[in-house]
Amino acid sequence: MKCPNCGYWNRDSFPQCFKCGQKLQAPQAQQTAGGSLDEFLQKNSAPKNYIRFDEEGNASGEQDARDELASEMRLLQQRKARGKRRQQQLRTDGASQGFAPTARSIVYSPERVRPNQYAQQYEYVPENEVEGELRPNARQVFSERAARETESYDGLEQSLYYSNGTTRHVSIPPSTPVRMTRTFIPGRIVRILALVLLLAAGLFAGYHYLYLPYSNTHQQEPLSARVEITPSILGDSAAHTIKIPGEEGAEIYIKELRRTYIVTGGYATIEVADYFWYENDSANIDEDVYATITPYLKTSGGEQILMEQFQYPVEVPESPLILVRPDTGYAEVSTAIYNIQFRVEKSSTVTINGEDFSDLANTQDGLISYNATIQPIGYNTFEIKTRCQYYRESTTTVTIYRAVQDIPLDLSTTLDNRSSRDEMTISATTLPGATVTVETPYKDLDISQLNTTGEFSFKALFSVIGNNTITITASYPGKVTSTVNYDVYYIPPAATYTRKAWPLDNWNYNELLSSIATRAANSQIYVCTGEIVSIISTSPQLAIMETGTSTTSRQVLLENRSMDTWVIGQRYRVYADVFGLYNGIPRLIGRYTYSP
Repeated sequence: MKCPNCGYWNRDSFPQCFKCGQKLQAPQAQQTAGGSLDEFLQKNSAPKNYIRFDEEGNASGEQDARDELASEMRLLQQRKARGKRRQQQLRTDGASQGFAPTARSIVYSPERVRPNQYAQQYEYVPENEVEGELRPNARQVFSERAARETESYDGLEQSLYYSNGTTRHVSIPPSTPVRMTRTFIPGRIVRILALVLLLAAGLFAGYHYLYLPYSNTHQQEPLSARVEITPSILGDSAAHTIKIPGEEGAEIYIKELRRTYIVTGGYATIEVADYFWYENDSANIDEDVYATITPYLKTSGGEQILMEQFQYPVEVPESPLILVRPDTGYAEVSTAIYNIQFRVEKSSTVTINGEDFSDLANTQDGLISYNATIQPIGYNTFEIKTRCQYYRESTTTVTIYRAVQDIPLDLSTTLDNRSSRDEMTISATTLPGATVTVETPYKDLDISQLNTTGEFSFKALFSVIGNNTITITASYPGKVTSTVNYDVYYIPPAATYTRKAWPLDNWNYNELLSSIATRAANSQIYVCTGEIVSIISTSPQLAIMETGTSTTSRQVLLENRSMDTWVIGQRYRVYADVFGLYNGIPRLIGRYTYSP
């Protein structure tokens, strides 16, 4: 409460001003003594100026900011009071007319008249809004049709007031009863049913006009686009599996195969070996051929209907030919004879420089050994052709180089390139009167016929297990010295070789690692017993054998030079001589293989 004397604000319960002691009168007492509360608020709503004195006694006139806040609060109280009275009046008027709206979404639906058919429409216009009014001004908006329909109609008018300040007037015929319903009406159900029917019609149209035409088009694709062809194996030969689509239980006849196939699981499954398409003309075929399939559909009446013909490519493999010596197809020699070795399939047709050697294909499991005459002319070329059943012809070229000799020096053509003894007799011829020198270990040199016929002989000594090179030179005054190198592969017989073997136990294994160079130079033989744990190479076969126990590992790398083939996981007893080191483990060459 504000003091009328000094303007100091006090609590309503204070009987006198806390600052100046002026007696205060409560608002209810003021209202009773001086008229209504509205007149009291109107009278005391304007801010007043008061004379204030500072600490030095200087007077100043100023306006208290709290007066402005009090004025605004009085205006708010006036609006609340008028609004309360207006709301009470509206509720009384609505109750007298038979209904009182309680929600914003209310629809009035006459029985024989469409809703709002004769309604006048009003638009909310927030212009010239009067402060404190509950409803703002509104202007009437008529459509021409509504004006014509309501021009001569005398009905009741009902005003609807909404909480957002909008007003709506509705004219209703006096004789038409009015009922109030909720928002969820049968009309909404009708709209939902219409939407469902529209969606069903769209699905029906899409099925008949989109899916079925596409499905029919898909079924009309060419047979070559629908047939499934995949590579497969039939027996031991390459083949293709063909799956032709058709109705379940139908019979499809293949003209080229002269066989009938039944459709099972939606397909007629056909397996054809690739050689079927070229076995009768394998001598003149290319790398690829095209297989042609002509299917016929058998009807229940026995009639055969021609289906679409289709093709697929078939790769024709070359006839196998594996070079053994020389394994790279090229070698440099100084002898008149060189033994060429290669392996083919049994019953193959083999020619070397046009000469037929097919009779050798069935000996030694397809291994062919050919002693080629090597002239001292530089490059000697040998063309090998082979062709076997179900393969096309393959061609391999072997080139042997022998330097041109100023002094002829030729070894005997009867010499062998392998020996099971530690010595071999070597016979040769050269220019009569030439000087012959043997630069490798030998004994018993015979040169008695050298000056007359140029013939001489000696015994070569082999100190290394494996390849041993024999070197001979011939010199003559005024001519370039000729040199011949000849390799002999020396392997002692098993009885002699195995007697020299040391056991590869823990002590010998460690000693071998510490003196590997010495053991390799002396071709020391060891017996290795254990399991093959891995295969590193197949040509030649290189395998790692575990010769140790579950607590001590003793792995060795073995090169297979025996007549057997090793298999992973199998245990063997292999006699082998030292070659060197491989990744920190001993490398040996296995000569003989036995069961453990």
